[in-house]
Amino acid sequence: MKHQTWGNQGRSTRQRLAAALCGVAVTLALPGVASAADYNLKIGTIESPSGSNTRGWKTFEQYVESNSDGRIAIDILSSGQLGDTQKLLEGLQLGIHKMAQGDETITSAYKPMMAWFSPYLFRDELSMKAFFESDTFADLNDAMAEDMGVRALAVAPYGFYDFINKKRAIKTVDDMQGLKLRTLPNSQITIKTWDALGASATPVSWAEIYTSIRTGVIDGLGHTPSIMVDQKYYEVAKHVTLDQSMGVANMYLVNEDFYQSLPDDLQQVVKQGAELAANVEFGIASYRNRVQALDTLREEGVEIYPLPAEERAKFKAKAQEQVTPWLKETSGEDNVEAVFNAVERIESD
Repeated sequence: MKHQTWGNQGRSTRQRLAAALCGVAVTLALPGVASAADYNLKIGTIESPSGSNTRGWKTFEQYVESNSDGRIAIDILSSGQLGDTQKLLEGLQLGIHKMAQGDETITSAYKPMMAWFSPYLFRDELSMKAFFESDTFADLNDAMAEDMGVRALAVAPYGFYDFINKKRAIKTVDDMQGLKLRTLPNSQITIKTWDALGASATPVSWAEIYTSIRTGVIDGLGHTPSIMVDQKYYEVAKHVTLDQSMGVANMYLVNEDFYQSLPDDLQQVVKQGAELAANVEFGIASYRNRVQALDTLREEGVEIYPLPAEERAKFKAKAQEQVTPWLKETSGEDNVEAVFNAVERIESD
């Protein structure tokens, strides 16, 4: 009888212990109960989940979460879920967003940044990348952080604008004459560049580009080969010229007040995560533009013409003759000269 009583008590004890352990397990499984992060960041990007920029941000997410010991939790919201880059920038300035994707459209929001968006400024992706790692850009970045409350933790060049159009092959400056080329409505530097080359700059929204080429509202546009493939412009335009006019870049932006409020160790983790992410994106984007996208365009029957260096120099001279004086008035003469000189030093080494 005593043995039976002890057995009942044993089972009762084991049941209570099992129930307690189950309770602990459930508690640990509940989000935010056991060990909530100190900082929860929802980061907006405009590219698809497979885009090179989104993959850069996913690298950032893994690096920061693992190296912050869980003190920073990150959620990447791709495909424009939080708005386009203009809306994301506005949210960063207001403090609604702590971090977000930025791109070359920031040059319209902060005029000193416009200097590096000058046509035919960079020789290739490597010199562009070196510029964004230079002291000259660091000074620009510090000034932007002070004036706008937004800082670029890292920058990833993702290629150059090249021409795709439905009318004819562009092999000389004269071939630009009269072509209707798409531009962003608020990108004065692009408008002035296309006009300087003899084309007709035509504002068209992003969502309407494909239809506008098909219906003849525009003949084409300047963008990276990867974008030409992603957006299937090759279905309505069969001429591509690799002239590498405007260097384009994605930025890993952070609200300056938030960044400065982080403890020093987390500041370092976030900064290093952004730098790693930018390097990942740079590699993916460079491969896609120079190999994958060009292969696809050829397979789709697109004529690809790499513009010779001698002819590109003529495009550069004609574009900069008109654009640079305006750029100095808009972006600041000393600023423009500092950027141009920095690129010249980089490319002369």
